[in-house]
Amino acid sequence: MIKKFALVSALAIALSAPGLATASVAEPTSGDTVTYEFVSDVPDNQGSNWYDADNDMSTFSNTHLPKYNAKNGHYWGTQSFTSRSTYQLTAASIQTSGYYAQCFVSINGVQVSENHASGKYAMAVC
Repeated sequence: MIKKFALVSALAIALSAPGLATASVAEPTSGDTVTYEFVSDVPDNQGSNWYDADNDMSTFSNTHLPKYNAKNGHYWGTQSFTSRSTYQLTAASIQTSGYYAQCFVSINGVQVSENHASGKYAMAVC
């Protein structure tokens, strides 16, 4: 009985220790890291939109994706921030100037949304 109590006590202490708790990726809040990743078959694209750290909609009317993936021939870029909102909204979109668009949303490093579209001026919405 003493061994069981010691094990349960140690587990309770470990779970309550700072840095071990994880926030729910389903309900992001203040302090959570939100990352949007945009992907396209061309480096210079039409608009992209996303909710920022204060839940305001942010927009680039011309979206340049600076990184290139030689394996799949796609360009990509990320937008990342630490939320300042109690109820963080997470949504993003990108419209390509080419034929392929893709976006990802991650909360604290966990992917929670992905969408892709193909066709001239395709738009992906996450």
